[in-house]
This record gives sequence, C-alpha cells and structure tokens, in this order.
Amino acid sequence: MRNENLQRDLVFLHQEFIRDAKVLDLERGYISASAFNLRMKPAILGAAARLIAQAFASEKIDIIHGIPHSGNYLATAVALAMDNGKTRIHSSRKDQNVPTTWKDIFRAEIRSFTTSNSGMTVFSGINLSFVLPGDHVLIIDDVCATGETGTHIVSGLKKRGVNVVGFAVLFDKVFQGGLKEVEKLGVNVFSCIHVVSIGKHDQIQLAQ
Repeated sequence: MRNENLQRDLVFLHQEFIRDAKVLDLERGYISASAFNLRMKPAILGAAARLIAQAFASEKIDIIHGIPHSGNYLATAVALAMDNGKTRIHSSRKDQNVPTTWKDIFRAEIRSFTTSNSGMTVFSGINLSFVLPGDHVLIIDDVCATGETGTHIVSGLKKRGVNVVGFAVLFDKVFQGGLKEVEKLGVNVFSCIHVVSIGKHDQIQLAQ
C-alpha cells in the first residue's frame, strides 16, 4: 500500500510539472516551474517530501539543511514526513546578515545560474547555521541544473568533517548533468523529477 501511495505521489508530481513548466530560454536550458520553487503548492511539497523521506529512510540523519530560499520550504516538509523525533532543521539564509546567536556557520559563495547567463556574474552567499564535524546532514534544494550549488555546498561541508548523507531536489535537469556532478562527491542523490530534455513550444520530456 505504501509503495502504491508513493507511486501516486510521483505521478501527481509529473502531471503538475508538465502542467506548470515553461521553457524560457531553450539555448541556455532555462525553464520555469513556479509551483515547484517560487510559488510552491502545499500538495507538491507534501508529495515530494514523502518521496524524499522514503529514499533516505535507512540513513542516519541528524540535521536537514535546505538551500535557501526554496530549499528551506522543502526541508521543513521532509522533516515532517520523516517524523522520527530526532531529525532537526537548521536555519539557512542567503545574502543576509547572520544573527549574532548563530555559531559554527558554514558559508559558501555560489554563482547564480540564471543571472550569470544574462551577461553578469553574480554570487550569492549561502549561510548554514550550527554546522559541526560529525553531523549527519541531508541537503535539500528545489532544483539541480549544472550542480554548481550542490557541489560547492557538499564539498565544503565534507571538508569541514560533516557526514553528508544525501542531496535531494524537487527536480533536476539531466541534460545539464548537475546531479551526476554532486554524486561524484560520494553522496547519495535523489530527484523527484528528472527533466531529460526541453524543446520549442514548452516541450518537456521527463524520465519515467
């Protein structure tokens, strides 16, 4: 029964993605799916969270860190779906002053995929709070394109002595290879939706 419910979640996410996604720039591989990152629907968050929680059910996870901003929403939903009483969510912020109460901060400067393609190279500061060596951490983001954000965060945490047990996203763009780059760092990766290719007139092919 549980597997049937998860399969329904997957079908639902595929249907919602195809309905919502638009190809904004074919050459640069840029697509928009606002219901999956900018204006997230609770039903989408719930379905994705259940799939991610199941994918990492056998892992020891102390902390879930969402990559801001949209990753924070999904991280909260995943923690609720795991519902084990032990996993915590730690705060993450982008380009904001860090509160003085935050200790053991991990910070990474990440190039913006969409902005840099517009002719400017813009970097965002990603701040993760209370990161300690030995922690078992699951990293959550909304989308993985080239993998630059994921590889920077994962490699930086590993150098700090953190056990990164996984990297999970709502959707990845297979044709840009980002999830494979993160996987090369020796962590388990998971994506609810694999976008295999895009074409003119909002043609989007998903892996089945």
